[in-house]
Amino acid sequence: MNCKFCVIGSEAFLYPFLQFGFAVYTPPSERALRDYLQRLIRENYGVVYIEDAYCFQVRDILDKHRNALTPIFVPLGENKEGDSYSRRTLNELMSKAIGQNIL
Repeated sequence: MNCKFCVIGSEAFLYPFLQFGFAVYTPPSERALRDYLQRLIRENYGVVYIEDAYCFQVRDILDKHRNALTPIFVPLGENKEGDSYSRRTLNELMSKAIGQNIL
């Protein structure tokens, strides 16, 4: 089985991934992002890297698939405008795993 990869983010964020031949997407709207994620799920993508700034817009989809085998959604980067989805998710998982957040 081949594993398909995709990276979602701003054009500046995506540039390095283009060099490696990843499928890339810059969503023009939240609705477009939601539709695209549903398409990736239907098309059995294995790993979807998503820029942190977009994660809060689709948190419900990411949370729904958190324990699924595929696709694996991997938040990358850090939202410079405030809260970080990747940091928040790591804190939640840490608290769940050992009973407290040590970060």
